[in-house]
Amino acid sequence: MHDTPAATHVQEWSPPSHAPFTLTPVGVWWDAVRVPCGRGRRAIRRLGQACGGVIGDPYGAWLYWLVEPRAGVEWGSAGEAACLSVACWLPVPARDRTGPPGPYWAVPYEAGSALTDPERLREALRGER
Repeated sequence: MHDTPAATHVQEWSPPSHAPFTLTPVGVWWDAVRVPCGRGRRAIRRLGQACGGVIGDPYGAWLYWLVEPRAGVEWGSAGEAACLSVACWLPVPARDRTGPPGPYWAVPYEAGSALTDPERLREALRGER
């Protein structure tokens, strides 16, 4: 994660600690990049240690990467990947929820490395076409 104002801003945020999940506005602390689970799991492996927190949605079969706010504005929708920002909401799982039922951390949230670099994510996803 880069030491930028957005990186500092995300440090003010953390996932819920008690509720199974909390509906959270996207575009405030971070944007989210939505990818189908199969393609997303391969991208997680490609990213390795460069992968920040990833939220899994077992109902829609999606994975959501957290990236700096407005990092994906030019990205928009790229094939099956879509960047979600202002006016979107995402169910964020409790910090310790690492599996279904409900939203879970496919890659656990860790303060200080919660965000994935959007360019690295884009490259990892390009390798999956």
